[in-house]
Amino acid sequence: MSKLSVFTKKKKFDVAPNLYGLFYEDINRAGDGGLYPEMIRNRAFEDSIPPERCTLTKDAESFTTPTGWKDTFNHGEGLDRWLRDHQIPYTPIPAWYAENAKMELDESDRLNSNRLASLKVHFQKEGYIYNIGMVGIPLKKGETYAFYMFAKAKDKPAKVQVRLQSTQGKVYATRSFRINAQGYSRYDATFTLSEEDYNARLVIIACEETYLNIGFTSLMPTDTYNGHGLRKDLVEKLADLNAKFLRFPGGCIVEGFTYETAMRFSNTIGPVWERPSHQLMWHYRTTNGLGFHEYLQLCEDLDVEPMYVVNCGLTCQARYEEYFDEQGTDDLLQEAINAIEYATAPADSEWGRIRAAAGHPAPFKMNYVEIGNENHGPEYNKRYKKFYDVLKKRFPFINFISNTHTEKDGLHTDIVDEHYYNNPEFFAENIHMYDNYDRKGPEIFVGEYAVVEGRTANLRCALYESMFLIGLERNQDIVTLSAYAPLFGNINYIGWYPNLIMFDNQRSYGIPTYHALSMFGKNRGMHLVESNAEVNRCFRHTVGIHGIGSGKEGMQFKNPILDGKPLEISHNVFGTVEYKDGVYTTVAGKVSKWMRNYPRGQELDGTTFVTLGTEERTEGVYQVEIKADKHTPITLSAWAYRLEDKPFMDDNINNDSTGQDWPIMRVRSYDWVIKDGFSTVQKSGIRREVLTDQVPVKLNYDSFNTFKLVTRAGGFDGYINGELVQTLELPTYLELGTVVTIDDSYVIIKLVNIAETDDEVKIQLDCDVEEEYEVDLLEGDPMAENTIDQPEVVKVITKKETGAAHKFSYKAPASSISILKLKLKK
Repeated sequence: MSKLSVFTKKKKFDVAPNLYGLFYEDINRAGDGGLYPEMIRNRAFEDSIPPERCTLTKDAESFTTPTGWKDTFNHGEGLDRWLRDHQIPYTPIPAWYAENAKMELDESDRLNSNRLASLKVHFQKEGYIYNIGMVGIPLKKGETYAFYMFAKAKDKPAKVQVRLQSTQGKVYATRSFRINAQGYSRYDATFTLSEEDYNARLVIIACEETYLNIGFTSLMPTDTYNGHGLRKDLVEKLADLNAKFLRFPGGCIVEGFTYETAMRFSNTIGPVWERPSHQLMWHYRTTNGLGFHEYLQLCEDLDVEPMYVVNCGLTCQARYEEYFDEQGTDDLLQEAINAIEYATAPADSEWGRIRAAAGHPAPFKMNYVEIGNENHGPEYNKRYKKFYDVLKKRFPFINFISNTHTEKDGLHTDIVDEHYYNNPEFFAENIHMYDNYDRKGPEIFVGEYAVVEGRTANLRCALYESMFLIGLERNQDIVTLSAYAPLFGNINYIGWYPNLIMFDNQRSYGIPTYHALSMFGKNRGMHLVESNAEVNRCFRHTVGIHGIGSGKEGMQFKNPILDGKPLEISHNVFGTVEYKDGVYTTVAGKVSKWMRNYPRGQELDGTTFVTLGTEERTEGVYQVEIKADKHTPITLSAWAYRLEDKPFMDDNINNDSTGQDWPIMRVRSYDWVIKDGFSTVQKSGIRREVLTDQVPVKLNYDSFNTFKLVTRAGGFDGYINGELVQTLELPTYLELGTVVTIDDSYVIIKLVNIAETDDEVKIQLDCDVEEEYEVDLLEGDPMAENTIDQPEVVKVITKKETGAAHKFSYKAPASSISILKLKLKK
């Protein structure tokens, strides 16, 4: 049972009006084929062209940047899994196939200077080419679709037909064109469907032998959100989140992985067929159909603040960065100026006229600009200062956002962007993270956060993230902005998981966190008020098997036991062991080329880690004898477990090329590490979490040492040769998170119960309220997930309750979020 006392007379501060927002990045094919509903994949025929200055492998499986970062390419098809899951047959022009025709890229005869190539086709009579779309072209009965292409014939006019048809050849709609031979012309058609087929094709068929060059193609629905070209159901889902800003265009794609792949404003305006495409680090090429103007229009349609992110002169620092020289940085600064002018300048200005010509004479809003994305260090500080000084002087009305705490380096800083990707417990344990932040410092923008460890995208993750949001709400005098990340995921092209909104060609759904955020965004209040909660605390949930590892090859161990019973090797997680005469000897593993792209990847080279036993336990006595030289780090592990195979970043993180059923990048454990004469405890992961201070230890390097781990709920004790050396006490966290706001009509109480039991919350108020009140409730099995076929397993329900008074009880269901709206008596 918990207690909550509410003091509505003690207002702490006004709520931050823009606390909850959105973050869009073109990842998981969120743009073309997603929010921007282009139905033709590879509409500009450029997907198979590798990024400039990058080196392809002979089989075009991957490319390497000039600085050494590798990414999957597969002839422009993207991740291995996308090919495998959809059984995509090879074609030299991704998504395009030819029958009784020959097609190839023509880089010498292009539609315009921004196109890299056209598609040159030699049709035999009744030969044809076809496009398979984003795992099919979705056609809905009664809907109208707009098609166009730029094409030219070789020597004489050519007659072709454009068809929408099934994979079996059934024609749903057709239009004939006479293609001129005097240069590229645009050919348009609209098709209204009387049947439904979500796996159709677009076909271009020649009536006679002919040669064509096709410069650009497009097929899009005419029924879009507010008629502004974006997919209706996806924008409606954005609207239902009650968000107040939209960050764009990223994310890592702002930086790019080379000079050429960095985002530039100038490449995202104008006619779409004149916008350059570019390769994204998320394994595919974009045509930038969802550009800067479309973004600003979307913000206006949603009535949210734009938050534009600009590249300030360096590429992604997580992918072996390149630094732009002074001229290149100046060019990017001018791009930022031009973008802001495009958005905010009057219609009679240089950039205002361009905006007006695009259909929007009046200026858009633009009050937030972020300088860089996830950049840091001296090179970032130098570029940040240059951008801030110039832009702030020219646009003093804009709030500029820094990627790091640049104020600590003496730089002007309006807002700092902080990102958190972690396990569920991290978010619950850090509910008080901002309680003691300096109120004289810059405002905080929690620009990206999500549970990415363990089973994700379920109700439990939503609850633990919501505990963190309770902490943000309590501190919204300094934490003024936040956004979950990423926003969108096409279920057929997942390169990062989880994502807030998932979709296929015709359906979409929100994960449980989506519904939690819609509740928080809807129920804001005007003022945060004082409240006091008495609630239970709990430990991290710890269960798993044991493990042992070495930092160098050749460590020996013997007699591993758990509660006196012998343990056998259960998984060779990294490297292996050899067994002879009762003694195991470690054999080092080798890091694959893919693992080197990730944090911790390279440090694993030469190490070994194996698990022991198969029984998952919380409590027990694990003992083993170990002999190692003083230069060999030793690891004893408790509560080791394997993550599910849904990818956090992409499926290459699973590809350690060892064939292990427990690959090292998918295994998590609590590790007692002895290295260089000191002992610490760390939680393994993409990045290690250090949980204890260092403790000095002494080992007998000429003989076997007896190590013992005594595990319990909430921690463990580590012994060497009978002496207690290391103790781990896991952090505790609240089982119930609470925050209270008020407005002129309501007291709004948010309750997040992460316990798997109901909590009878005793509430005491200092004001009069109506007896009947409303509750928005999100509850269920903590492991429950929504899916494309079952999109509302977890959803918000609104119900009426009675009994509110100065003192009353509310039963917060197990694993739930409750938002109580208590109506003030007048």
